[in-house]
Amino acid sequence: MKKIQHRIEYIALIVFAACLRLLPLSWARFFARRLADFAYYFVPIRKKIVLKNLADSFKDEKSPSELRRIAKGTYRQFAQTIIELIFFPKLTKEDIKNMVSIEGRDALDAALKGGKGGVLVAAHFGNWELIGPAVAQEYPLSFIIGQQSNELTDDLLNSYRAMQGMRMIPMKVSLRGVTRVLKDNEFIALVSDQDAHEKGTFVDFFGRPASTPKGPALFALRFGAPIIASMMIREKGHFRAVFEEVPRPALTGDEEKDIQNYTAAYTKVLEKYIRMYPDHWFWMHKRWKTRPS
Repeated sequence: MKKIQHRIEYIALIVFAACLRLLPLSWARFFARRLADFAYYFVPIRKKIVLKNLADSFKDEKSPSELRRIAKGTYRQFAQTIIELIFFPKLTKEDIKNMVSIEGRDALDAALKGGKGGVLVAAHFGNWELIGPAVAQEYPLSFIIGQQSNELTDDLLNSYRAMQGMRMIPMKVSLRGVTRVLKDNEFIALVSDQDAHEKGTFVDFFGRPASTPKGPALFALRFGAPIIASMMIREKGHFRAVFEEVPRPALTGDEEKDIQNYTAAYTKVLEKYIRMYPDHWFWMHKRWKTRPS
């Protein structure tokens, strides 16, 4: 039954994507916003989680009406991001170049000049899917990706990403892939803002300990590559890809402690941008689910 369900989801996605791409992208975005509004009010999947995460994170900083406005914006951001990913097969390199302006190019150039590549750390923020196509046009880039439960739809979406010049490394072979990429003085990118369960390292995130993936800091420390925080900020009809190198904390000689310190440093940068653009982040995730023992 699971295979049948996955097959139906796959066919439905192909049909939906083909129909959607008949529209101009601006119309598709409008449709995405209306669909998000409908979901927010009438199919409130994870709405309670979103509002609770926001209330716990901003406490007395924002009023209930502000939190509801941010929550609604989160639904819209996510819906538009998915629609824009579906449009990848239709977008040319020139389209991407016109859509995205890059800030912090000096951080990318300095990393390659150092000869050890760089670790781009992104979050589910704005349109994180566009970071790959925007960077891959000018710099050698590979993305570490996890696998979704439906392999058919997962492969389809990955094919969209590949059309935009992205090279992908499956999570299960990430160490071998990262070794090759960084030794070739290239960039490795990964999204690192979700609960890492018992395998993560706990760092402060919005005033609460959050289990965070060790990968970015581990790769950077072992290969001597810098960590560069990567954010895709949505503006009216345009995007700003912002890159900011994260200063490496002083080493202690204890690898686990060094990983925790470096992870805390880049998480602080991610939080800075989320506070500036709170509707851009994926508040639907149970980010603080895992608690310290």
